Amino acid sequence: MADEVGERLALLCVQAGDEGLRERAERYGVGEELARLCRAAGSGARDPSVTADLDALDEAFARHGIDGLTVGSRAFEPLRGGQAHPVVTVWACPAAVSCPRLEPQEERRGRRGAAPRCGLTEVPLVSRKFRL
Repeated sequence: MADEVGERLALLCVQAGDEGLRERAERYGVGEELARLCRAAGSGARDPSVTADLDALDEAFARHGIDGLTVGSRAFEPLRGGQAHPVVTVWACPAAVSCPRLEPQEERRGRRGAAPRCGLTEVPLVSRKFRL
């Protein structure tokens, strides 16, 4: 079973990297909910109050024309066939109970860039390798 709360936190994490989200949350009356979500992301909490805060954030932003803040869109994309099993290196959530956020690590002249940070906890993402 997929971790729906974790997936929603991952979508929020990507968007929380600048102050715009926090400013809007305050203006829309859900600043405390966003603060609690930031703490939940850091602690790995997945209780019903986290879902309630995510729902409140989505509803407040939707009332102001920003739909799908934490629900996003979903699609199925099959893996390519073949016998090779390439390894993909990504930046991943650093939390003890991690969300499913993954960011590809792009190589530039043989060097990897600095790790992006979690938009909710401001902790650097960690490097993980996946064999496809």
